[in-house]
Amino acid sequence: MTEGSAHKPAISPPEVASAVASALFLGYSAPMPGVNSRYSDGMVAHETRLLGIPALAASASEAASRRVGGTVLEAILGSRSVAGYADLRAAGYLAPLACAALLGERLGKVLAGLSREDARLFTQALEVTWPGYSQALAGSLDVTLGSGRDATLRDAMRFAADRDPIAREYARDFEITRDLARPSLYCALVRIEATRPALVQAYLEVLSEVPDLDVVSRVGRKEAEDVSRMAHGVIKTGGVYSRRGLQAIANFDGLLRSDTRLKPTATETPIVAAAFLISLEYGVRFLNHRVRPAPGR
Repeated sequence: MTEGSAHKPAISPPEVASAVASALFLGYSAPMPGVNSRYSDGMVAHETRLLGIPALAASASEAASRRVGGTVLEAILGSRSVAGYADLRAAGYLAPLACAALLGERLGKVLAGLSREDARLFTQALEVTWPGYSQALAGSLDVTLGSGRDATLRDAMRFAADRDPIAREYARDFEITRDLARPSLYCALVRIEATRPALVQAYLEVLSEVPDLDVVSRVGRKEAEDVSRMAHGVIKTGGVYSRRGLQAIANFDGLLRSDTRLKPTATETPIVAAAFLISLEYGVRFLNHRVRPAPGR
């Protein structure tokens, strides 16, 4: 979906909620190398992440009736109350996308309309999530709120765009999600007709093109670029489309887990957001009909 087109006004709150839930359930469960999934808990148990999904979906379904910052805050508070954990990145990515879908507006118009109040509400969400989530984003929000009445959430995101993945997407009209992650995921779904490996393939393709900002913040840009080159090497061996590629993915995952500083944790969310956009465009069954029961024994 290009920036020049608008979402169909007929998209309803239940459709948005279903798309959010499907994208998050499948995204959290896909074995993306170096990222927590149902196969490997990290700092947060897989089940804990799943428990927060209904609150995220419910908040996103009401995004047309409140500010983007308010949608993010509502999602965070709801998730925390149920699961004791909230995924700020998922809420931050999905809130403006859901708002644009429900209003039938261009995403660029929604982002351009972000206000100082959005910045205040987003700051509250950041504080609730956990201290130290993103010093770059927190510092940028503090500067923005201290800069006068005309400073907005979009301004704050522009200040932190080179250091925080949410800020980068808000500042650049979700360029990575819409122009890289979404087409990568769509092509993988068409080719492989299975959801989890398609998500993994899209993840590898995005990572190979865009150094992960979490890795940059931990160990520097050179090391992040090395991780991207390794992802590109995995794709060249076949990725999810060949046995050799699958073995390369397993080796890559093991390498990333052996040094947690290299885990590309900022690359998961644009894949989830891309799954949400595809669900809205083609219907939620475009993702879900690929999820089949395991064969009986």
